[in-house]
Amino acid sequence: MSMIAMRTAQAGLVARIRASLEKEIGPARAIAVLTEAIEDDARRAGEAFARLAPQQPSLGHFATVLERWREGGALDIEDVSLKLNTLSFAVANCAYARAYAEMGLDAELGYALSCSRDEPFAQGYSPKLSMLRTQTIMQGAPKCLFTFTWEAFSQGTPSLSR
Repeated sequence: MSMIAMRTAQAGLVARIRASLEKEIGPARAIAVLTEAIEDDARRAGEAFARLAPQQPSLGHFATVLERWREGGALDIEDVSLKLNTLSFAVANCAYARAYAEMGLDAELGYALSCSRDEPFAQGYSPKLSMLRTQTIMQGAPKCLFTFTWEAFSQGTPSLSR
């Protein structure tokens, strides 16, 4: 099953759960609870993807996830640049944003369902990987702009220089 098919199938259920939660705990807390669960799922998916690395997790291996993200026309990814310690790209078209809008879901829930997954996925893949995304289509921008940076040393690891 493609990612877009899986996410849109999940979206209807999540929207109904959100409506029930809002009655019990209010709108702000409902979206926070859902986002927390979605981020935890993404972190676990990142950990699972790291286990697929042929040697050990690396930026080069992480970059191969872009093909999975493109499957089924889910994302049109362009301007991909993989350098020594950075992977950057733009998402020019997002089928998730379109699908959620067609389902009548608001952008806040759409962001929680898809966009909020990106950073925890990277963190789950490796603590050496950080993400910067300056804008998203889901929030009204023309493109999503991503930069993933692979740190030589993970946080808390002392430098080997003397």
